[in-house]
Amino acid sequence: MAWQFIFKKRVEFCETDMAGIVHFSNFFRYMEMAEHAFIRSLGYSVHTEIDGCRYGWPRVRAECDYRQPIRFEDEIEVELLVAEKKAKAIEYRFHIYKAGGDARILAGVGTIVSVCVAMQDDGAMKSAAIPAVLADQIETAPAAALSAG
Repeated sequence: MAWQFIFKKRVEFCETDMAGIVHFSNFFRYMEMAEHAFIRSLGYSVHTEIDGCRYGWPRVRAECDYRQPIRFEDEIEVELLVAEKKAKAIEYRFHIYKAGGDARILAGVGTIVSVCVAMQDDGAMKSAAIPAVLADQIETAPAAALSAG
């Protein structure tokens, strides 16, 4: 069962602003990249078909608190933690670190709540229970892991 996932990447020049600091909006992209990689690690996609039904994961809440700047060429680690799993939704907590040798510097803490939806033939989305084949692989992180460190 999975409750934690680490996504690593190097900051690209196009992700920075005129001051050479990662633009705030990219923190949300990093969290989304980690979420997608987490779901892929379980054998699925955020847009997947299971038993003939197409599923998606729109966000209903996203927030981020910024702690330290991240710059071009920095290596970052985005730690995804499952903060809460409900029948139709998952709340993720993210700790975004600047990686450097033995030290990691906390650069941001974020939250995304994603709701499972079934995609209808007419393009509409209807909230749906998380398919058991996916839900059975996901558990909630221990409370101690949810605090950034």
